[in-house]
Amino acid sequence: MQKKKTALTLILFNLIFYQGFLIQINFIRGLDYISVNSEYPGISQYSILKNITYEITINWSLNRLGSNTYDFFLKNPFFDNRIHEEYEFTPPLQISSLQYHSIEGNGTKILNQKDQFGNNFYLFNRTISNFNNAPILINQKYVITLSEITFDDDISDGNIGSYNLSDEIHHLYCQPETFFEMNNPTLINLSNNIVENLSNPIDKAKAIYNYVIEYLNYDIGVGVEKGALWAYNNKLGDCSEFSDLMITLLRIQGIPARKCTGLILSNSTKTGAVAPNYNLKVGDELSYYSNFLKNSSSPSAGALSSNALLHAWLEYYVPNIGWIPSDPTWGSSGYNYFNRMDFLHLASNIGAWFDVPALPNDVSEFTVLPSPVYQADAIFEYDTIIKIKVIEVNYTEDIDLNTIIAISIIAITLLVVVYIFIKSGKT
Repeated sequence: MQKKKTALTLILFNLIFYQGFLIQINFIRGLDYISVNSEYPGISQYSILKNITYEITINWSLNRLGSNTYDFFLKNPFFDNRIHEEYEFTPPLQISSLQYHSIEGNGTKILNQKDQFGNNFYLFNRTISNFNNAPILINQKYVITLSEITFDDDISDGNIGSYNLSDEIHHLYCQPETFFEMNNPTLINLSNNIVENLSNPIDKAKAIYNYVIEYLNYDIGVGVEKGALWAYNNKLGDCSEFSDLMITLLRIQGIPARKCTGLILSNSTKTGAVAPNYNLKVGDELSYYSNFLKNSSSPSAGALSSNALLHAWLEYYVPNIGWIPSDPTWGSSGYNYFNRMDFLHLASNIGAWFDVPALPNDVSEFTVLPSPVYQADAIFEYDTIIKIKVIEVNYTEDIDLNTIIAISIIAITLLVVVYIFIKSGKT
């Protein structure tokens, strides 16, 4: 009798363990990165929940429409890798492979530039005249994997290092700048009041994020970037002001923070505004265009038509953890974007205030798409066409509820059978 009991117990244990193992295999299948901490030095406490690989082609052309000779100057960013080797202490948010890149139009030598923030650009200038009237053509193709990454928002003080106020990160991302008015007394008092009695930088960031998404009202009509102080005084802004205010309030606390700009890869809307589309699948296609027509020699002439979804968000830095992404603009729309980034944000630039050839002053947010500097009297037109195709999706599969119920019923039934068998053996 004892042997029977032992045998049945082993059978039952093996059955339950086996079914549980099947559940675990089903849960993680298709995603190598699930709940795995960073392999990159200095980055930890994050999980990759899902990633999507896109094929992205960009075709741009500029045609002279007037009869005069015009000079054009181009500086355009690449959609770079955003991993540790290229962007210090950054998780693998964006893994990019440039398949081809060409510029046509008999211009001068194409120059590559890498700025202090780690952004890569190409520079190109061209004079178009009656003797050299060919259009400027730019063609690119990328294969890019974007990951949905979440950081823990309850990381203990013991896992966080100390800020080094003299390091390059503080020099670049924790200083007062135009639109980041961290020396303003009103914003200093505001930041200190928001984080009162908090010491952990992630707790501070969460309190600031929650304040910004509740305080500001989104208004796409703000137009040219106004900055943190303007956003606070007017209680509104678009993605630039949402990011500016959060960045500034973080910097006041000695937390380095930087702006990211790029494209949103989505075709969804919510109450007329762009919304995330989390249900992309292999074969889905997206397309965007941008057309600029200047059909007069007047300096103020020019009309832009575009459906490209340009966007700004931010990252803040925590020692021993790394750069943590957040998007307060989308957070204000009811989505969770604190310590989280999705597979829809395609970054082209980090940082602020970029030099542009032929312009005397830097620009606060550099254009994502090709956009030339041109003579005031130039008459011309340029078009951008972006084609995006989903070629791979890796994600955490949902456990089928019916399977769980069936397994549970089998396990309970086996337990009851074993119990009855054992009890009958004793009588």
